Amino acid sequence: MKAIDVRAVRANVERFKAAEPQVGIVVVADRRAPMGVVVSVTDQIRLAGVSDITFTTTTLASMPTAKP
Repeated sequence: MKAIDVRAVRANVERFKAAEPQVGIVVVADRRAPMGVVVSVTDQIRLAGVSDITFTTTTLASMPTAKP
């Protein structure tokens, strides 16, 4: 799992979709994430052409550290 800036969501999703056309996306949001941010992320995923979106929540403390 890797945290990315909302401005990079669409490009990342388009890259995944090019490699795997039937890609599904799991949005892991912190419970305290503003709803507007979650909606913006969802909009970017849909604009990238993916409609299979799953949502889950967690706290930042329980998220594994992403390695580059």
